[in-house]
Formats: sequence, structure tokens, C-alpha cells
Amino acid sequence: MSSTPKYIDDGCERYIAHSKDVEKSYIEACEWISSLGIDYKKTRFGEYERDVENFIKNKGKTPAEESIKIFNNAQMEASELIRLKETFDNFSTDEIIDSIKKTTSGQRFRNASSKDQSRDFAFELGVASRFIRAGYSVDLRGVSDLVATIDGRKLYVECKRLKSYSQLEKRVKAANTQITNRLKQDKSSKSRGMIALNITDIINADAKMIISETIEQYQKASAETLKDFVLKHRKTLSEKKQKKHLGVLTEFTTQGIIFDGSKENFAFANIREGNIYQYPLKQEEEKFLESFRGKLGDQNIYK
Repeated sequence: MSSTPKYIDDGCERYIAHSKDVEKSYIEACEWISSLGIDYKKTRFGEYERDVENFIKNKGKTPAEESIKIFNNAQMEASELIRLKETFDNFSTDEIIDSIKKTTSGQRFRNASSKDQSRDFAFELGVASRFIRAGYSVDLRGVSDLVATIDGRKLYVECKRLKSYSQLEKRVKAANTQITNRLKQDKSSKSRGMIALNITDIINADAKMIISETIEQYQKASAETLKDFVLKHRKTLSEKKQKKHLGVLTEFTTQGIIFDGSKENFAFANIREGNIYQYPLKQEEEKFLESFRGKLGDQNIYK
């Protein structure tokens, strides 16, 4: 029975998009929001559109370092919106409208407030998109943050976005307690539960850019950072776990610059790192987890 981190993005591909393609995809994503009856220009996504334009066209009088920070923030948020649009574009409005509205509200910068529910809902939708793009149906209006149906079995997923290390134990306990209650209410003996934690704001609280000479170095550093976090806190990540709890999906996102000194190899990069800290499981449960774990990663947001 294993209880170690297992990467969902192990051996992932690198998806490269030119700035014009990213800009086009972002415009389409904003137009999608508008089609749902939400004036995106009045939301934080309208601000990101202006931030990108100001950076590319060299508008404004912002110092270079601050300008890059603003641009990187806009790029990260744009990537999340593009992912949501590509995933939920074919969903009925009734299924997603409330969640999308909540996602578009909130502060321009993710670390501007200790409480920002818009990012909480964005994280829930982001986790849901992992399962949907893996080929599974997801209910976003159930008793859990989301309920995925995998090979006829329900998986209750409780999502928690952390703002500080001090929240970790409390939020894990709460999530595992919620899962226990969901499973008690479920009449099927095959249903299982799992926690999803976003630790972006505690791993990289100041949203610092990662500068690497190669994308390989950047990916390795990202993977090791998440692995170290999980191994250091594995006892806490197991608080209040019960039978039928599979483990904890952890993820965080960083923005980086790939630069080896030559102008030709300069590029902006975005990594959404993820792994699953697997609780000690019976063979049948481990087999169930392995049936979908690998499919939750290596997903191109531009498809």
C-alpha cells in the first residue's frame, strides 16, 4: 500500500503557443463570457486585456520590472480563462452560469486580498476541467464542490484554495470530514472521495517569476517544489482521512521566463504543476485511482 506523491503530469508534453494565438484565444474566451450575459470589460478579465495590450504596445509609464509582473499576472489569468472556455463552451448556460459569474468577480491580483471567492470558484472549475478533459462527466451542482463519474462510480471532490500554511491542517480536516459525510449519504459502496488543494498562494505568495535557461530546468524545479511540499506535510495531508478516501490532489501555478542569453530563445512560460498524494489503499482502490490519475494531466488548453 503506497502513500507517496504520484505525478499526474509525469512526462508531459510542452505546448507552445505564439503570442498572437494566445491573444486570439483570450479574446474568444472574453467573447464567450459576454455570450453568457456578463460584460467582461467590467470584470477583472477586462483589466487583463488592457494589461496585455499595454505591455505589447509599450503603453503607459510603468517601470520595467513592475510592467513584466503585471503582464505575467495577466497571462496566468488569461490561461485559466482560456482553459475554462475550451472546457465549458458546450455546456448549457444553466449548468455553469452561476459559477462563471462568481469566477469573473474579485480582485485584479490574486494575492491582493486574504479572501477572494472568485479564485475559489475558478479553482473548482479548473479541477472540474481536468476530469472533463479526461473524458469523465462532472456535476458541479451536487453536494460536493464537484462530483465526477468514472466508469460508473462517483468520486466526490472537495476543493480548497489555501492562502497560508496555517490554513493547511484546518482545511484538510474540513475537506476529509465533508467527504466522509458525502459518502455516508451515498448508498453505493463503490463511491469514493478525494481532496483537491491549490497551494499557489503559499508556494509562491509574491507571484515571483521563475527564470530558467531551459524549460527542462523550469519543469524539474516545479516538480521538485511540489514533491517537497507534499513529503514535508504528508502527515497533515492525512488528517481525518477515512476508508474510501483516495488521497489529495495538489497543484500550483507559476509564470516563468526561459532565457539562455540569446534573443532567439527568450520565451514566457506557464506551468500548472500537479500530483496526487495517495493514501494507503487496498489493491482495488489503487487500481481505481490509477485508472484516471494519468488522464488528469498533460492537457493542452488550446484544444
